[in-house]
Amino acid sequence: MPFLGEALALASAFLYAASAVAIAKGSETRPDDGGAALLSVVVTGALAGGLWLLLGPEVPGWDGMAWRGVAFFVLAGVLANLIGRALMFRSVALAGAIETGILRRLIPVFAAILAILLLGERITPATAVGVALVFAAVAITVLRRGLPEKGGPARGRGRVLATVSAAGFGGAFVARKAGLAALPDPLLGTLVGAATGALAYLPLALRGGMARGLPSGWQVAAAVAISLGQIALFFALSFTTVTAVAVIGACEMFFSAYLAAFLLRTEPWPGPAFVLSSLLALAGAAAIAVG
Repeated sequence: MPFLGEALALASAFLYAASAVAIAKGSETRPDDGGAALLSVVVTGALAGGLWLLLGPEVPGWDGMAWRGVAFFVLAGVLANLIGRALMFRSVALAGAIETGILRRLIPVFAAILAILLLGERITPATAVGVALVFAAVAITVLRRGLPEKGGPARGRGRVLATVSAAGFGGAFVARKAGLAALPDPLLGTLVGAATGALAYLPLALRGGMARGLPSGWQVAAAVAISLGQIALFFALSFTTVTAVAVIGACEMFFSAYLAAFLLRTEPWPGPAFVLSSLLALAGAAAIAVG
């Protein structure tokens, strides 16, 4: 189906944005200690596992290629959950949803470079125009708003964590695509990645490093949103390139700003320049879809 991969990538960006805003809102009353990230991994595994049992295709045979796919899914789980997701939760709590969203725009940079080097992906002229429009939109927003100069060491740590998180997510894009090439089952890939993340968080939970008690409503909302976003992202990679999915994912920055400003009022209202940037980003996503 034409444009299905790009549409799923846009939906994934919206869901990730919603999760980032929910994390920021929840951190106002309950600081994150890793429990929210673990919850999101568990929810992802439950959703993906349930859908796989109901709708997933039968694995044709556990040969070498199938296990190769599983190995890449495990690698993607480590990169996305242990590095990308956990550090994103901490970064949002320290630096805020919009600032984390800005620094997470490095994800398509890492993803595109690795996809070209490791997967041999090529960029068409239309895709190049779309990439340019999206990055122009991000550049306008960053130059217009800038990163807050104040905030102390905590905000600085949040920025570093956001950058490392972006590197983890960028590498996970490539690992997922490689896994799908060997084992084309997005739901199984999501399930394996979530199980890997849960195993990574388990030692911290057993050591008592995470808070006891029930999660907050915002933490649950963030977990559900990020889980659905990851499932949508896996399916998007099944239909289009790493570069397309990663660059369209940059629209998360604009979604998070509108959600934070208009619905939850946790961030300042976007101005005319931000609206223009949003339109440029959407135009870029459309160009990538056509390409």
